[in-house]
Amino acid sequence: MTDKAPKQLTPENYLERDDRMDFWSVYGIGGGSHPNEVWVKLVLEVRLADDIPDEILEMYDRARATMVYGCFYYPLFTNGMEEIHRIKESALREACREAGASKTTMGKNYEKLISWAFERGFISDADLPRWQASRELRNSVSHKDHSMLLGPNDGLRALDISKELIEKVFNAVRDPKVQV
Repeated sequence: MTDKAPKQLTPENYLERDDRMDFWSVYGIGGGSHPNEVWVKLVLEVRLADDIPDEILEMYDRARATMVYGCFYYPLFTNGMEEIHRIKESALREACREAGASKTTMGKNYEKLISWAFERGFISDADLPRWQASRELRNSVSHKDHSMLLGPNDGLRALDISKELIEKVFNAVRDPKVQV
């Protein structure tokens, strides 16, 4: 991406913009980077609905906060995005619990929870591959064998997708018309 050396954090520079941000705009890599305030606003605009369980809201907000500080230390965008992939599993577990899943079902792995929610209509046909991809991404970031560094646009996209999937599954679980 760049020839710049990674920022080495010091007590003197920890609140200075990471130079690696200078290559990013909301349109991708290139000129015309946005100031930190724009990135912060873009990240903080992606909020979960207030009716999502508090524990999930708290986890999601921590991931967003991590991304906000990516302006000062660029790898935090990746760390926040990695956490977002794990939060989707927590959100699905909580949605399944809300839907009345048995203890046996709740003890199943992420893949089986996705199947359980899908079979009951809580995950649509169109969203099933997205949930499966989320599981694969969660696995890849939780069981790493190499370092990964992604950009702020990737982080924003992960926030948007996660918000959509999490809100959809809770809406479906809470919809009396969905078959259980």
